[in-house]
Amino acid sequence: MGMDDRGIKMNVRGINLLCVTITLCSVGIFAQQGIESEDLAADPAPQVVIIPFERAVAKAVANQPLILQAEAAVQAAEARVGQTQSEDLPQLTAQAGYDYLSPKQYIDMESESVQIAPGSAYDFHLTAGILVYDFGKRELKVKLAQNAVNSALIEVDLIKQNIAYETARIYYGLLFLKKEVQELDDQIAALNEHLETTQKKESEGTSTHLDVLSTQIGINKTTNRRIDAAYLLAKQKIALRRLMGLAPDIDYDVTGIFARVQETRDEQTLIAIALANRPEMQAALKAENAEELGISLAGLCNYPSISVQGEAGYKNGLLSATNQDINTLTFNWEIGVRLTMHIFDGFRTEKENDEASAKIEAAHQGCDEQRQTITMQVLQALQYLSASHAQVVNAQALVEQTQESFNMTKIKYNLGAGTNIDYLDALEMLSEAKVDNFRAQLREALSGLALREMLGRKIWLEK
Repeated sequence: MGMDDRGIKMNVRGINLLCVTITLCSVGIFAQQGIESEDLAADPAPQVVIIPFERAVAKAVANQPLILQAEAAVQAAEARVGQTQSEDLPQLTAQAGYDYLSPKQYIDMESESVQIAPGSAYDFHLTAGILVYDFGKRELKVKLAQNAVNSALIEVDLIKQNIAYETARIYYGLLFLKKEVQELDDQIAALNEHLETTQKKESEGTSTHLDVLSTQIGINKTTNRRIDAAYLLAKQKIALRRLMGLAPDIDYDVTGIFARVQETRDEQTLIAIALANRPEMQAALKAENAEELGISLAGLCNYPSISVQGEAGYKNGLLSATNQDINTLTFNWEIGVRLTMHIFDGFRTEKENDEASAKIEAAHQGCDEQRQTITMQVLQALQYLSASHAQVVNAQALVEQTQESFNMTKIKYNLGAGTNIDYLDALEMLSEAKVDNFRAQLREALSGLALREMLGRKIWLEK
């Protein structure tokens, strides 16, 4: 054996050692995320929590600050409804006042000067008032406030939908990456077994070192792919952990199969379901309703309002048949009806009507745009679902074909009629076909998920 061959062998051994070292380091890093080294020493095999699909989605929806924030906005909107309804109730206020008058006011009489106003004026009284009639403005304000509550509730559903479907997509991605890593592990095991065969044939003189070297190169290439897949798996697990709100010290795993969706209803039926269920459409309709209420309210701005107001209390400076002392606090009361009406407000009402008209037109256009968008999304989701079904069928056929091809190539190689390159190519094609099959199943699951999202299905409530 020449120096070149020995150099090649040393380089290959070095590459193998480097790849094994990288793999072990990567696995170590993934295993230790969120866990201290002391914990590993105390518990070398921590219990893994298995989280099924439905539980992952439910946990994500229940542990998101964005949802809590949106629910707080609902409470604020409900409080504004109460504020608006308070105009239907009597308003009661208490006032106390003191005024000092100088110079003091006197009238000279024939025999004496009579003080006509107290120098120190005191006034203590309660005022009660209630709005009797305002031509429906109060009712419109309450409806606007309630519409805001409904819009806030729709926003909660929209946030839940986004979080739930993002969680579902990541969960399915983890299932695929687990299958990919397992397939690459199987391929590496098969290559290592084949490496022993090629090394044995080389020692017997029935094969060249090129076969050994080609197999080692295949191992290294597959190991690199396995490192990439393991990295993506760990990365996606971190993302899902954050969505579910799991503590860093909890090790978990996903389980299950890719869900298949078969849709037999026609396009128009599905579009109608989507338009009725999608929170985006509901939000657009609520916005349109709010602008319609707004233009109705703007049209009532110049209408008068009628209120009743009464006042009772004690003050000095009042003379009566029973009280001749101007400094004595005297009980007094009054009640009256008030009509309030704008005569001229600098064209403000006219401009408010113009603004309301423009806003309602924009809201109408927004609803039309949302209808067109949802229709397009449903049709695209159906096409995606159909294409993914076809890909699954094709991918399964490809696995069967590459499996048969590999079996034939392996037999030929063992009989000495085939080359090592043919064997390695057949093994790589088989492994890639299996991964492509998993990927096709993932796409099929994601397409079904996309259709359910476009239809407005609340998967976080499904069992």
